[in-house]
Amino acid sequence: MRFALVCCAVAACLLNLATAQMIRQCSCAEVGPCKNQYANSVIPCADQCQKHAASVGANYPQLRACLVSHEAQFRAAMTCMEQKHSQSCSNGGGGMVQKRYPETLKIAAMSEIDSMLNKLGIAGQVKGLMATGKKLFSCMRKCVDAKAGGCGKKLGCGLQLPADSVLVQQAKQCAIQAGFNTPTLQSICKCAAASGISQLNAICPRIQIV
Repeated sequence: MRFALVCCAVAACLLNLATAQMIRQCSCAEVGPCKNQYANSVIPCADQCQKHAASVGANYPQLRACLVSHEAQFRAAMTCMEQKHSQSCSNGGGGMVQKRYPETLKIAAMSEIDSMLNKLGIAGQVKGLMATGKKLFSCMRKCVDAKAGGCGKKLGCGLQLPADSVLVQQAKQCAIQAGFNTPTLQSICKCAAASGISQLNAICPRIQIV
């Protein structure tokens, strides 16, 4: 489940900038500062949304330590996505691009998560955690947008990006390249379980990349 949330977070950072109608394409110069504001808000927003972690029994400082220890990998995954879409903004006179909506990304991301959990045969066991995960995702998305001053919307432009389902798959591959492999995910899962999320104890050994 944590791997899937990593994918969501990485892809969400892009889509928050690309908020079907046609709008002007953002220039790379105006996107840069905005992108950095989103990236720097991930951990602070996890802190702000910690009530959702507490609702499933987590000791948040312990859970936070689990995530912060992998911050470099999170950033590497984000950099990977940025490189994949280096041409999504314009370095000159950009044209028009299709307006994007974060909610459609959420649907695509949750569909991928459901597919992964079903393949692993643990969908039923994590149903409650998934409900909390959805609330956490929504809280995080709203928070990063607020901390970035809503710069994505204020720019009034969009990025040239592929379909949401493609973005989710690309985020998944970038996460894997950044080091979120099966052993790492199981380690993070065990760390989260030790923080108080006891439902994960029986699930962690079964987590794998699918």
